[in-house]
Amino acid sequence: MILVTDIDRQRIEKTFHSKPWVFHVDPQEVNPETCGELLLRLLPHIDPATWGRRFELGGVYVAGREAAVDTLITSPCRLEYFEPLHPLEDVAAFYPPFVPEMVLYSDGDVGVGIKPPGLPTTAPRDQRLFTMQAYLGKAVGQPVHLPSRLDTAVSGLLLFSLSSRMNRYLQRAYDRRAVEKYYVAEVRGSFSDVTSDIRARIGRDSRHPVLRQVVDNGGDEAVTRVTKLGEYVRSGNTYSLVQAEPLTGRTHQIRVHLASLGFPIVGDPYYDGEEDPFLHLVSYALRFHHPYQQKVVALELPVASRPTWLENAREAIGGLVVKNVTE
Repeated sequence: MILVTDIDRQRIEKTFHSKPWVFHVDPQEVNPETCGELLLRLLPHIDPATWGRRFELGGVYVAGREAAVDTLITSPCRLEYFEPLHPLEDVAAFYPPFVPEMVLYSDGDVGVGIKPPGLPTTAPRDQRLFTMQAYLGKAVGQPVHLPSRLDTAVSGLLLFSLSSRMNRYLQRAYDRRAVEKYYVAEVRGSFSDVTSDIRARIGRDSRHPVLRQVVDNGGDEAVTRVTKLGEYVRSGNTYSLVQAEPLTGRTHQIRVHLASLGFPIVGDPYYDGEEDPFLHLVSYALRFHHPYQQKVVALELPVASRPTWLENAREAIGGLVVKNVTE
């Protein structure tokens, strides 16, 4: 059995913003307590005056359901709290802020936002305030639906729907592979010049809850079309820029598929990528048919929103071209 080494675990856990606490309430307890009262007793190192803010931030669960400070605890049950690793007053500083330019396109039915790296698409288990979904909702003045998501570390274009009819349409469109999504990634080494489809099933990796892996049996079908865009040398090492088009939508699909070929993405702490503060994977372009305006919506990431590593790579190879995106 392959184990995650201490170094691997440290790289993975450096990406987390919280420490999980899990308590199994003794079934012999006879005095019901509220969630706030019980946590105050179980975690005495936490300043009692901060619990109001902590519940506002989120990350407290009773029997798997999000809990409020006055949620009544009846035993037996499982109580979870995700304690921020950063000072509570500084939590906001560890998530990218909202700027109006995050909304690139909106027409009443559908929109496209630009997600910065490090911002969760939807609420993770440890907090509910700092998410792309929440920011987009504030920007357009109404709740938004997300038929597809991006990993927290991934930046770039994110499609969202503003009407129930469009949300239903896009969900079906994704199932039919009718939404074209193009990503660009930087990997170390000389990637094959041949466009190819990576067909390898993806399942959970028992070494760590966040990891996925290619599996021979079980898991889910996964297909990624990969095309080499260019190759260049930096600091004496060869790097390749590749375009990846996921034809299915599995967790960490592009990251796992490229790593399985021996080309982990630069900055990927989960799959042994070369160390870098940012994951060098960006949702660069998308294309889909708008059923209610009878037009093709095709967008590329604006130059001003491209990550520095992509601009450096673009200059090195003399230009970046994503195929079949614009009409």
